[in-house]
Amino acid sequence: MLDSSLVAHLHARTQAVLHQAAPLCARHATVLPDPLIRCDLRGQAAGQAEWRNGQRPVLRFNLDIARRYPIDFLAATVPHEVAHLITAACHGRTRPHGPEWRAVMAYLGIPNPSRCHNYRIDERRVSRQRRWPYACDCGRHELSTTRHKRAQAGKTRYQCRRCGGALRPLKSPG
Repeated sequence: MLDSSLVAHLHARTQAVLHQAAPLCARHATVLPDPLIRCDLRGQAAGQAEWRNGQRPVLRFNLDIARRYPIDFLAATVPHEVAHLITAACHGRTRPHGPEWRAVMAYLGIPNPSRCHNYRIDERRVSRQRRWPYACDCGRHELSTTRHKRAQAGKTRYQCRRCGGALRPLKSPG
């Protein structure tokens, strides 16, 4: 499938899933999201939904993975990402793959959704982010460069899932 054709299919499938979810948004008295669709995602993630306050939502797709698995990508990945937007529209801020998201996925006809894809990824083509050491009250953690930069800029505070304590940066070796 040519990239232009695949991108057109991604757009069409996204619109179809949004249309399918319109009654759910109406039931929750919320506006159906109108996302910007981009095919610029790289690495291991197949898709990503972003929706920051006051901004237009964005759905990002990994065209490299979509090229290799077009049928499954359109059937599973697109609804997965659209469900994140619908969940945010109907329920506000929730756990990314929590019960609200699962209910939206079931509404979209996917009763046993998976949090992660199982596409085979060529490890040689995936660039890895550096890991930064952090600690909490119960142990050590590592944050990706992206999360480390967010924490350093004061944009986000991260907490341990076990003890709930704030993650504090440690001096990195070297």
